[in-house]
Amino acid sequence: MIQGLDMMPEMLASCPCAYQAPALLHDPLTGMLNKHGFVTEGNRLLKTLSAGGGNAILIYMELNDYDGLISRLGYDAALILLATIRDRMTLAFGQNALLARFDSERFAALLPDANAEVEGIIRLLEAPLRVGNTTCHLSLSCGVASFIDAADNMDMLVMAARSARREAQRSSRQIGWYADDLRRKLARQRALEDGLWFARGGSGMSLVYQPKIDIRAGEVFGVEALLRWRHPEFGSVSPAEFIPLAERNQTIVPIGEWLMREALRQKHLWRQQGRSIHLSINVSPLQLQPDNCAPSVLEILTEECRRLGLDRDKLELEITEGLLSNEAVMAQVKAIASEGFGIAIDDFGRDHSALSLLVNCPATTLKIDKSFVDNVVENERQLAVVQFIVDLAGKLGMRTVVEGVEHLVQLVALADAGCDYGQGYFYYRPLTAQQVLDLRHKH
Repeated sequence: MIQGLDMMPEMLASCPCAYQAPALLHDPLTGMLNKHGFVTEGNRLLKTLSAGGGNAILIYMELNDYDGLISRLGYDAALILLATIRDRMTLAFGQNALLARFDSERFAALLPDANAEVEGIIRLLEAPLRVGNTTCHLSLSCGVASFIDAADNMDMLVMAARSARREAQRSSRQIGWYADDLRRKLARQRALEDGLWFARGGSGMSLVYQPKIDIRAGEVFGVEALLRWRHPEFGSVSPAEFIPLAERNQTIVPIGEWLMREALRQKHLWRQQGRSIHLSINVSPLQLQPDNCAPSVLEILTEECRRLGLDRDKLELEITEGLLSNEAVMAQVKAIASEGFGIAIDDFGRDHSALSLLVNCPATTLKIDKSFVDNVVENERQLAVVQFIVDLAGKLGMRTVVEGVEHLVQLVALADAGCDYGQGYFYYRPLTAQQVLDLRHKH
């Protein structure tokens, strides 16, 4: 039964988890343990279980569409909803369970009985409930990890359960169970993250270069510098795997600085060997944050160009389309463009494009995402979108680069649509610096 807010102190006092730890270990809205209290109390319980040869499971839960629920209910009713969820958790998990609310929509339960019927418990928690005149339909996504099998302490147990929930979401399942394959995946992920800290100064890093081809002339217009990493244990690691990890632990900032300096050093070497090559460099959103303590992208570019005597008109930074709506980042981008460096919008069309943002964007290049190329021959609508982007770029004074060209028929269709430059395996795979030197370049 849902009780009013005037009953909140009595409800908190009656909650079994409310008297077992100091107030600082509690969530103020529900009286359940907060994350710190959950880990602290959980570690005590695990020691007892371990000494007695017992087992336990941790269930990590996220309430789906929490923001939508709160917006429909309002603040006071939302507090009643949270109190009701707490009461349901107490009923569903039992008096011996340790319960917690980590933050707005995230909850956890540590059950001493590892044989608990999780699916039934979640169905009980999700049963519709009324708050005032509103019927709330709850939906939870969960991850489950068992003590000893997944981890031997609460911090790692929570991490394992959260990872199991994320894996379940990726495969459209409601409940994920931490298993051996996930354990190996997480172990690899942690090893890679540790390796990125050691690699942030360039250790194990190298660059390859993807040529950009003038579609009509058939000559190399320039190259895009691409990062590669060789881990001391795992060998070559795909950028699709390590770059998101570097973004997450922010090693992408020093790694990105190394990339810029190394690419500019190579451009200088090419020029000494008689080749003035147009160079594109990808930059991470984190590198463009104004509160970044590292040297700014503009500082690095101007310093290296001055030191190496490089012209700026053949240097281009590639930013992702999603950055167009970030005012602070775009201020940095505009400052870079005002100093004579080119700007390209990478993977254009992959995100939900806000075309109005292009009006004040200093970009000189639109890179059409590979997803538009894959079916450009079979799908007339796809080709029409490419044609629209090309026409738009032309009217805005931008050139177009189309990514992921793999077949001649794609190239013919893209050429007919008016695309300026192409990249992809139809032309070349990423090349070493020496291989770039041997190409036939456009002058």
